[in-house]
Amino acid sequence: MLIIGSIAVLLLLSIFIQTYWLKYSHCQLGEHSDTNLTIVQLSDLHGRTGFINGSLSQKVNRMKPDIVVITGDLVSRKKQLAAVLKEVQKIDCPQLFFVPGNYERECMEGFRKRSYSDQEYEQIIQRLQNQNISVLTNHGATAAMKNQKVLIYGFDNSIYGNESLTMTREEMSSFPYIILLAHSPSIIKLIEEQQVPYDLLLVGHTHGGQIRFLNRTLGAYKNYHVGLKRVDERRNFFITRGLGTVKIPIRLACSPEIAVFHIGLERKVIA
Repeated sequence: MLIIGSIAVLLLLSIFIQTYWLKYSHCQLGEHSDTNLTIVQLSDLHGRTGFINGSLSQKVNRMKPDIVVITGDLVSRKKQLAAVLKEVQKIDCPQLFFVPGNYERECMEGFRKRSYSDQEYEQIIQRLQNQNISVLTNHGATAAMKNQKVLIYGFDNSIYGNESLTMTREEMSSFPYIILLAHSPSIIKLIEEQQVPYDLLLVGHTHGGQIRFLNRTLGAYKNYHVGLKRVDERRNFFITRGLGTVKIPIRLACSPEIAVFHIGLERKVIA
């Protein structure tokens, strides 16, 4: 019995560490240069801001990012929003961008999920904007980096069918680097159908499966990759494991992550 008890304790400790130990995932895209751009992606917080090895803002600030993007699902329950926004406010970065996920339009109440009213949704968006976070819902914004201009285009949540492209391919292609943001990887269907140009596509939603076995995702998202997929010589598609949990409050072989992209911008310079 003592041996069985010890094994159970070790198993629980392992699950706890895998759920609450925050890791970095680093990706180098392009050549190293003096104009490297450091981008941090956060996603699927679901109210989670503290980890065994530090708070979310501490871990992000350690990377000294030029740009931080958040690809949706800040909280699972409405009452968590104030604490999450307080933590996000501690992130030391002049350029923060956000695209909404499904949990910006719905929440858990008890054991049930309910949809937000239009007014509740707009209140969430307004609170983000009040913290100087650029909310991108089917439009683009320009991020500055020395003598470079980077286009960041954010899609509204494709799970609700709200996504659309409001720029022409010609307008987008005038930028030396194009970053697309969406919550769900299902956005790839629109991108491929409309031949949307991009260098880096960042999404979340899948949690990497949250529970993985033999490096494979189990369940509904088993057909999506996890991490970086190089589509071709130019295009890179990244699906993050995210930070929090839903339904089952644990992670196995799928630690929470902060995705960090080091981008060498030497392909084209705007005068």
